[in-house]
Amino acid sequence: MTRIALLAAALIVSAPALAETTSAMKPAAPSAVPAPMTKTATEAPRLDLNSATLDQLTMVNGLNKRLAEAIVKGRPFKSVDDLATKKILSVDVFSAVKDHFIVH
Repeated sequence: MTRIALLAAALIVSAPALAETTSAMKPAAPSAVPAPMTKTATEAPRLDLNSATLDQLTMVNGLNKRLAEAIVKGRPFKSVDDLATKKILSVDVFSAVKDHFIVH
C-alpha cells in the first residue's frame, strides 16, 4: 500500500515537468490571424480593447452583445479605465471585467 502511495506522490510531483517536456516536443501550429491577446506567466490571457473582435468580447464573462458593441463603438481606448470614464460600462460591470483587458 505504501508503494502505491509513494508512486502516486512521485507522479503528482513530476507531472509539471512531464507536461513541459511533452509541450516542448509539439511544434506550434501557425495561425493565419494573430489573436489580439497577450499573456504573462502569472495571469490569464487579456484581450486588447482596441483590436478584439465582437465575438471575443462577448466571450468575456459579464459582457453581452450590447456591451461588446458599445466597446467596439467607443474605440480607440488609451487605457482600460476608459471603459468606466467614457461610461461605456457601469462601475459594477467594469469591476468584474477590467482584469480581462489590456490596451496597446
